[in-house]
Amino acid sequence: MSKEIKDANTQTANNISSYINLTEQSVEKTLDTIKENMIKSIDEYVKIQPRFLQSVSDFQLEVIQSSKDVINKTIAHQKGLIKEFVNVSQAQPNETYQQLFNKTNENIDNFVKAFTAGNQFNFDAIDTTRENVKLYNKALDAFTDYTTNTFNAWTAFARSFYRNK
Repeated sequence: MSKEIKDANTQTANNISSYINLTEQSVEKTLDTIKENMIKSIDEYVKIQPRFLQSVSDFQLEVIQSSKDVINKTIAHQKGLIKEFVNVSQAQPNETYQQLFNKTNENIDNFVKAFTAGNQFNFDAIDTTRENVKLYNKALDAFTDYTTNTFNAWTAFARSFYRNK
């Protein structure tokens, strides 16, 4: 093989090597930029998340207070109407009314128990989901390690042919 051909082959190999290094650097820089932007997006969400939760909590408390106000005003208005237009006896409620009061109290107690159970279910579901996310992350880490090890093994295998020639 002539010196010119060897020099041309060496130059070609150097150009390919430079191109590969440049491409690796470009890919690495691109991936680093993507990673940084994704992390930055999540960090921005983390900054507003407490404010968002506080807004939701404040809204819920306002709705609860508004509901209580509506109930109080409605009952007060109905009491006023009854006093104005109906001859109400001052005697104790008869047995029918007592049963109605008892049943109403029982229904409210059942509602509170159901509401409490529903909330507990939601809390348990959130806790379980959070644990599942932790397990998912562990599985993803294991998969990433496996993929990296597999890639490294195949790369070493492929390079062994390149170096033997």
